[in-house]
Amino acid sequence: MKNILYITIPFLLISCASNGSRSKQVYTHNEYVKMTYCVGMTDTAGYVAAKKLKGTSKKELLNYYRSRNNAKMNIATVKKVYSTKFTNTWDYSVSFFKECSLNLAGVPSSRINFASYCLQNTLIANVAHAFKKKGEPKKLAYKVFAKFKSKTPNKIVDKVYSSSMSRSEAKLDAWNSCMVKVSDG
Repeated sequence: MKNILYITIPFLLISCASNGSRSKQVYTHNEYVKMTYCVGMTDTAGYVAAKKLKGTSKKELLNYYRSRNNAKMNIATVKKVYSTKFTNTWDYSVSFFKECSLNLAGVPSSRINFASYCLQNTLIANVAHAFKKKGEPKKLAYKVFAKFKSKTPNKIVDKVYSSSMSRSEAKLDAWNSCMVKVSDG
């Protein structure tokens, strides 16, 4: 987990710094629903990407997903991840989300930036939940995000640590809390 955190920090720094320049774009209910589905697919893609970078074989992950819910979609995701070259799980996850939002939700790249920011809030919630689950003090999670010129990561960390939400609930809450500002969903 530490390797993933250190690799992703530069990209998150840039993303959080743009917090003050949020778009006023409103996503339609249909776009919001479909992008929410993309958040779930991105979660799978991020997991697979991390496994790929750690050397897990494609065959092993295909076998893992064959017996799970949504096997067809998850297998397609594994194949996509393994056919793509990347060196950073965070960046890959954001790129995957953007592509999914374009193709599934029909949101053009010119309108995707704020939703991408909201997706990254789910990634922050994921990191915070991992720290909490390991029993790490939240100050350690703060340190991971300390270089950012945004209060958003610490607010997300605080919320994760103060709740009894599961990892998936914390991520969905981070997504919904962010997207409610720009969606008529």
